[in-house]
Amino acid sequence: MGGDPQPAAKRETRSKVKEAVSTEEQAMEMVNEEIMTLYELLERQGLNKSEWEVVTQPLVEAVRRAQLRRRAASIARWAGVLLVLLIVVYLLLQIAWVQRMMTVVFRHCLLLLLPRWDWTRIYYSDCFIINPYYVSRSLTEDDCNVCESLDKVDRLTNVSSQVVSEDYLKNDIPFIVTDGMDDWPVMNTEQFWFDNITEMYLSEELRTIYPCELTSNLRLRPDDLRSFLKKIHNPDIHRWYGHWENCNKKAAKALRQIYRRPYFIPHMVDLSDSNWVLISSDFRGKVYKEIDFQTELLWVAQVRGWSRIRLVPREPCDHFCPELLETITESQMIVVTNLLWKFEYIPGEHTDNLAVAVGGFWT
Repeated sequence: MGGDPQPAAKRETRSKVKEAVSTEEQAMEMVNEEIMTLYELLERQGLNKSEWEVVTQPLVEAVRRAQLRRRAASIARWAGVLLVLLIVVYLLLQIAWVQRMMTVVFRHCLLLLLPRWDWTRIYYSDCFIINPYYVSRSLTEDDCNVCESLDKVDRLTNVSSQVVSEDYLKNDIPFIVTDGMDDWPVMNTEQFWFDNITEMYLSEELRTIYPCELTSNLRLRPDDLRSFLKKIHNPDIHRWYGHWENCNKKAAKALRQIYRRPYFIPHMVDLSDSNWVLISSDFRGKVYKEIDFQTELLWVAQVRGWSRIRLVPREPCDHFCPELLETITESQMIVVTNLLWKFEYIPGEHTDNLAVAVGGFWT
């Protein structure tokens, strides 16, 4: 009973492996001895460098070819492994529940990193790498000349894009257009209201989409749009407001279904990919809410209800120019540039309100 407990087949296999290893080692020793013999022979011949290169060229080429074959085999193996992994990941991503799970996991990982590294600055930045030769325009006291005598916002109808460009945008003068939404389908129907917006963002297609900014008087996380939309459907919830930015392209594209590019916006202006929703119901606020837009201009269109608007001059023009207070009602839109003005609003009381806002750039 004290014999080798391993089966005979295993002992035989181990013996063959040892023999193969021993044979390979003997072969390598023989090759090494042959090379050393050749080296000693050539040393005695007193060859110079060029003659050494000629004599050893076949051996060097053989070694190089062997090395290349090994590298090619290694690259082929890793390429095969990588291809298989990519195929597996691609197939998994085609499964809807895996997509949702990976989105949630990825988002939570980013949120865990946020206290240690603020990745949102890069994610929401227009430029990943800062151009050292680009200098953004800064506001000076000379720029305040255009606003120090303003006491109201002009209201325009049937205005040309050239007038808008030359008289208003290039001079950082805000204005209101009263007929800029006449061709929007939502303005010519009674079938569009809050439910259209909530159903849009509660749909299966957008359920995993999160807003960049969500501000509300309801206590929620700043990215929990779905809870906000569900709460405002509760008949026991009264006097609420909320606004958010759709910086996700899919969410922004969904909102574009309800508006069109205003006819008076000049061709030099490129509308931003993101957009805003401003929504409220009988909210009796006293503090103005700021829309912190990063684009060169912002237009805000009142789809339903009304809003009180306050345009606040930025430093140093806040010492020279007055704040401008206006009201926009249904089918009116206000346009303001970012260099000179901050945009603030209070939703209208005793009614339901809905507005959309879009930024723009020009060169």
